[in-house]
Amino acid sequence: MSLRVTTVDRAKLSSVIRKNISSRIPGYLEVLEAHCRKMFGKSCIDLFFDEPESFRAVLFTRYNNDVNPVYFAIKYLFLRAILTALDMLELEEELARDFIENPLLFKEKFHKILKI
Repeated sequence: MSLRVTTVDRAKLSSVIRKNISSRIPGYLEVLEAHCRKMFGKSCIDLFFDEPESFRAVLFTRYNNDVNPVYFAIKYLFLRAILTALDMLELEEELARDFIENPLLFKEKFHKILKI
């Protein structure tokens, strides 16, 4: 993986994610938000950025340990929005796989890309 590094505004990325999800599956983020806040007391987007292992736990709990909807949500709702905005869509599959298989590695790579 060739990592291009860019400094981005976290609020802008959060907005990109929210708009992407709302346009594709209205109400989805609000439902998911209830699970994130119940389990960890934080927003889903904060967990996604700061504690992907916790966000992964929320998704797997929500989807009864079924990897397919977790993979779909991460790849098409969260990562695609960000990576499209950053013109780095070629990293989508690798990062989605890392999120599923090794969220700490995902966090390391993701933070390196975003310089956060």
